[in-house]
Amino acid sequence: METRSREIERNERLETALREQPRRVIAALVDDEPLDATPILRDDEVLSCEEYVTLVYEFHHVVLPELAAAGLVRFDRLEDEVRRGEQFVAVQSAF
Repeated sequence: METRSREIERNERLETALREQPRRVIAALVDDEPLDATPILRDDEVLSCEEYVTLVYEFHHVVLPELAAAGLVRFDRLEDEVRRGEQFVAVQSAF
């Protein structure tokens, strides 16, 4: 059984990775190259398989649709690709 402190640590890792996704996507699109629609993790971030599956789900069903609704990205589910949206340049510096 998982100890309470390990559970909290696991939740914090996932929450941090999830919270940083919008900023990481915007930063990655600075070069105006399309991105694969997969979460962006730092080299020092380690997630369990369960955490990563949760992150991917949230990324596809919450993060990318919210960025697309704001016009920051275009999310092509069929191509599994993310590109700059119409409002990208206007708000890029805020991220």
